[in-house]
Amino acid sequence: MYHSPKLRRLRKQYAWISGGLYTVLLAACLVMLLSADEAQQPYVLTSYITGTVICSVAMNLIYYFNMKKLKASMPQAVMETGKIAIDTRFRSHKMTISNRWFAFHIAVMLISAILALINYDQFPANLAMKFDWQGEVTRSVPKSIRTVLGPNLMQLVMIALFMFINRMILKSKQQINPDHPELSARRNAIFRLRWSMFNAAAAMIMVLLFSFIQLNMRFELHGSIVMLVSLLMPALVIIMALIFSLTTGQGGRRIGGSTAIGTGRTAANDDRFWKLGSIYFNPGDPALFVEKRMGIGWTVNFARPAAWMVLVITLVVVSVAAYFAG
Repeated sequence: MYHSPKLRRLRKQYAWISGGLYTVLLAACLVMLLSADEAQQPYVLTSYITGTVICSVAMNLIYYFNMKKLKASMPQAVMETGKIAIDTRFRSHKMTISNRWFAFHIAVMLISAILALINYDQFPANLAMKFDWQGEVTRSVPKSIRTVLGPNLMQLVMIALFMFINRMILKSKQQINPDHPELSARRNAIFRLRWSMFNAAAAMIMVLLFSFIQLNMRFELHGSIVMLVSLLMPALVIIMALIFSLTTGQGGRRIGGSTAIGTGRTAANDDRFWKLGSIYFNPGDPALFVEKRMGIGWTVNFARPAAWMVLVITLVVVSVAAYFAG
């Protein structure tokens, strides 16, 4: 069914319309940025981001309901579901890098913290904590051990979060196309390994970003430099993610040439368990983490209480760390 002519046309139409829409939004944003003064530029960027999010949600919902209507009109034989494949050797593949690689991230954090403590007296009495779009300081706090070491606390939380994601990539549900099990398993293992490496690289970039923030507290760099680095480093992560997405595909479908194998007629692709096409809710599935149906990466099975615990604990830990970091 994935390769049926009607669904192919629908996917192609979605790609062209969404691509054209995002291109128009980006072009409009760039034109407005060129004509806007510094005070107006933040509002232009905010409007662009908001408009892009709204258009993305609207497009996904529109084509999700169109897809459901189209699938309902297909013959029952085409709609057959429930076929699965299990590779008992799947976990023997190298699917992620070891969490030991995060020792480099921890080393950067410890070096930054030690240098901050050694040079504590050289930090200014008031530390810059927030900047506007022009790089001007909008909020500062009195110097203290807590505020000086705040970036290191955030680094520790970020490292723990990325290590958890790496573990999740390894332990997430095995999803193999039953019509092409060997090719699908091989591609999926490579897919996981590539995203595990991306995860470690993105973690290092974010750790270095917080070290830069701490460095700025000490030397009070020019606002333009702070804004440039603060924008370029996350942008680098986004560019890397786009490259991996385009070259790898969800589940590794773009790996190893143009052989198209689709998603298979598996229970994990049953519309009943995907609310609005993107929220997985399957009480009968013991898996906690599964591959996303749309986009790249993984999501949680919201029918599992443990999934809600993971989300709540992550939110609480990040919020508490941000509070204590000042």
